[in-house]
Amino acid sequence: AEGNGAPRCTRSVDDLAAELACYLCGAFGDERRIDYGTGHEAAFFAIIFALGANGVVAKTDAQDLVLLVFAKYMRVMRCLQIVYVLQPAGS
Repeated sequence: AEGNGAPRCTRSVDDLAAELACYLCGAFGDERRIDYGTGHEAAFFAIIFALGANGVVAKTDAQDLVLLVFAKYMRVMRCLQIVYVLQPAGS
């Protein structure tokens, strides 16, 4: 929305959602190799960046997105690594 530091979104919500769905699927490890690593974390961070770059979230929310949302993602992934014995990616 205007006035909150976010640019107006110029892409359709459906187009953005379709693109980000690939990153979201890639952010939780590889189901064939049963691994997880920094590339998966980068995929999740790419979602956060794309939301900001497309005006879905305000720049003023950047700190919360990293300190709260990304941190929660990391806690969830740590639990998944333990429960499913995910191997380090590239091993």
